[in-house]
Amino acid sequence: MKKLLGRIWLAWAGFWFIALFLPVYPLLYLFLLSPKTYRLAHSLRKIWGSVTAVVAFVIPVVRYEQPLPKNQQLIFCPNHISYLDILTCGSFLPGFNFFMGKIELSRIPLFGIWFRTLDIAVHRESLRGSYKAFEDASKQMDALGANLVIYPEGRIPDNAPQIKFPFKPGAFRLAIEKQIPIVPVTLADNQKRFNSDTFDGSPGMMRMFVHAPIETKGLSMDDMPMLQEKVYNVISSQLKSLGIL
Repeated sequence: MKKLLGRIWLAWAGFWFIALFLPVYPLLYLFLLSPKTYRLAHSLRKIWGSVTAVVAFVIPVVRYEQPLPKNQQLIFCPNHISYLDILTCGSFLPGFNFFMGKIELSRIPLFGIWFRTLDIAVHRESLRGSYKAFEDASKQMDALGANLVIYPEGRIPDNAPQIKFPFKPGAFRLAIEKQIPIVPVTLADNQKRFNSDTFDGSPGMMRMFVHAPIETKGLSMDDMPMLQEKVYNVISSQLKSLGIL
């Protein structure tokens, strides 16, 4: 019975996920025609995602370890446990943000428009493609003044919520090159809300812990393993304190 109710809820949530996106798509399309209006497109993404969460009976709970610095670009690094992670981070992380994600996301009908414009699609199977994607992300940050959201595990681990470590180096290399802080983000409940492997789910809390920024000023590429481990330890400790790991 519990599994059946979960499937019914997923159908309900999926319906509203699409039904609420369709009316905003024409306006979104217009905003994504030019980088000058990408910020408006991201604001629309936040509104759509927030309303979708409400009608799907998902309760976002965002907790900050400390206030984030104002007028400072950031790289957000969340753990990756569900397809719901993009909706969560896109809707409830502060500021003007864009994502890096697998190239397959750009091929999704309608929703793929994000990864053909504001967000950056990564061809992970190609070293040249991955390198170009990070070059594009760096240029996008400079051009838009936006923050980057990147899942450092690269993909949802087979044994999620366990964290896949060591992390992919791209986010950390970019943070050190630009000398900007990395913000670890812990997503606690998204796998329970929607399990991407079993397609089970349930309504409830969707907790997101935004941790204190980790400074990179003065760091060199030799410090990258230390930076990766710091981010891992922050997220891992939070998940352990919640009894998830």
